[in-house]
Amino acid sequence: MPEITATFTLNGQNLTDVPVINPGDWFGKTWLLEVGGCYSPLFLVVEADSASDAIDELADNEQYGHHIVVDEADLGDYDPETSSYGPSGQVIDLDHLMIHGCDGCDVPFRCRYHGDGLPADGVLPTDFCWDDRDDD
Repeated sequence: MPEITATFTLNGQNLTDVPVINPGDWFGKTWLLEVGGCYSPLFLVVEADSASDAIDELADNEQYGHHIVVDEADLGDYDPETSSYGPSGQVIDLDHLMIHGCDGCDVPFRCRYHGDGLPADGVLPTDFCWDDRDDD
């Protein structure tokens, strides 16, 4: 599956080439997840029904899930009674995660998708469909 990236403006800064998790799987309902804890945050656009569903998508993502899923070697530092859990039962650490988006909106976080076969200026997530892409 070809990579889809997003562009958007956040706090007056134009951001480009932001990876998109789950493109086309939730009718263009996008959230911006910001993983901090270092000098440069990692931004990811996630298509999901709600902010909690976006966290679940991130936790189960093979490429980026490790940013919030606790490594087995570190599980002893987390109390099983008070820990947060991902959809597959994995312990997740949300201390350095920020979610941008307006709950209850059709499009919680506005952006444009880009990728092979898409127009040069991109498409709105609500207009994106894997079947409509020109993969020639």
